[in-house]
Amino acid sequence: MIRLITFVTLFFGHFPLSFGQDPKSDTKLSRFIKLDLGGQGIGLTYEPRLASQMTVDMSTGFGPAYDIAEGSIEISYGSPAFYVSLTPKFFYNRQTRIDKGKSSFFNAGNYVGLRLKYVSASGKKVDFYRNSMLANLHWGVQRGMGKHWTFNFHIGAGYAQDIDYNFGTIYPAIDFKFSYVFFRSKK
Repeated sequence: MIRLITFVTLFFGHFPLSFGQDPKSDTKLSRFIKLDLGGQGIGLTYEPRLASQMTVDMSTGFGPAYDIAEGSIEISYGSPAFYVSLTPKFFYNRQTRIDKGKSSFFNAGNYVGLRLKYVSASGKKVDFYRNSMLANLHWGVQRGMGKHWTFNFHIGAGYAQDIDYNFGTIYPAIDFKFSYVFFRSKK
């Protein structure tokens, strides 16, 4: 198990760095539409710029269902559920990246974010995967990979609430996603 964790950590830590970076830097945050695949599931995200250092991910798709109880949370990828999430992101180091000659393509930078997520009950008739609300505060990184891909990773802490039975618990918020950007605009 430790070998698997070490492999996954090294692979995902090295993977984004293995792609060539575009030497041109975008000083302004872009807005784009992308298809996502990651821990949250498969979805569609619109990421508009809100301010000079802030964007928001507005996502919808299908991902894991949640069984939330007092002091525990179970995630089931085998019981797909519909989700909607909103994630404002404050990029705090973009100018430093640009000053060091690093790429800022596809809003590359480190950020602090807040994810608010609603997950429907599982499509399967399983009583313990019910309607859920999740909120987390996290630190994350976003990097452009090639001409159409981004990688996003975050880690933090959150609170999950079972809406139907009013159970809740604190949970570690760890997520990653690869995204294919099919629309990008600087306006």
